[in-house]
Amino acid sequence: MKMNRAKILIAVLLTLSGPLTACSSFLYYPTRVRYMDPQKIPIHPDERVFFESPDKKEKLMGWYFKSPHKTKALLLIFHGNAQNVSSHFFTMYWALEKGYDIFIFDYPGYGGSFGEPTPRNTLEAGHHALDYARKTWPELPVAIIGQSLGGAIALRTVIDRTDRQGICAFVADSTFLSYTQVAQKALAKTWFTWLFQPLAYIVLSDKYAPKDRVAEISPLPLLVIYRKEDPIVPSSMGEDVFAKAKQPKSLLLLQGSGHVNAFTDSDRVENQRALLDFLKVCG
Repeated sequence: MKMNRAKILIAVLLTLSGPLTACSSFLYYPTRVRYMDPQKIPIHPDERVFFESPDKKEKLMGWYFKSPHKTKALLLIFHGNAQNVSSHFFTMYWALEKGYDIFIFDYPGYGGSFGEPTPRNTLEAGHHALDYARKTWPELPVAIIGQSLGGAIALRTVIDRTDRQGICAFVADSTFLSYTQVAQKALAKTWFTWLFQPLAYIVLSDKYAPKDRVAEISPLPLLVIYRKEDPIVPSSMGEDVFAKAKQPKSLLLLQGSGHVNAFTDSDRVENQRALLDFLKVCG
């Protein structure tokens, strides 16, 4: 009973605190709304890409975009929190013109995916998406793009893999290693929630988080991206990802404010060029 009350209390607090309802609030804010009609996108996806877990218990949905040019690699995108693929696809849409196919999927409870989002379910979805990508497009090297919450899920997905065949690169964009730490930081932002910081460690767990295992990504090439003034995930968490990772690793430290906007904000051209240079490791 005490645990249930604590969960209800922190959920209410997080909902009332504006900054916590943004993209990387890991208590999940999925929607089923279609923010963009895929048929109205110049290079539109197959909007009915459904794939199942091996036990057939979980049915997930994604969008696959085929580049109009000769394909260099497949970008497997683990998007951030809130909304669904119909809004998140835009952050990497530009890469289609650079010769990269895109496969972006929804976690359980998001968009067209069945189920409900939990740390365990989202991690399992990451494994299913990676398996589906390698089975469906076996000829393409896979570069994983993990954004915000999706970065934590993607990191743990790859860390848990004993077979990384076909994965050529990993990009951790505006992400973090600990669910409890990002919750605690969020609660510390306002006077109304400051006193409740300890609840983050009571009602949440890092069992399915990357935590201190990010070094296990090596020897997969890793690019870490974060902004100095990220209002959602503190830059200190981006520093933590990079500091704990082993070589080969690269850092794209961005000035200014914003969250998961490296490739859509005013400095996008320079950042896109940096990412394309990094992705040359995929051949």
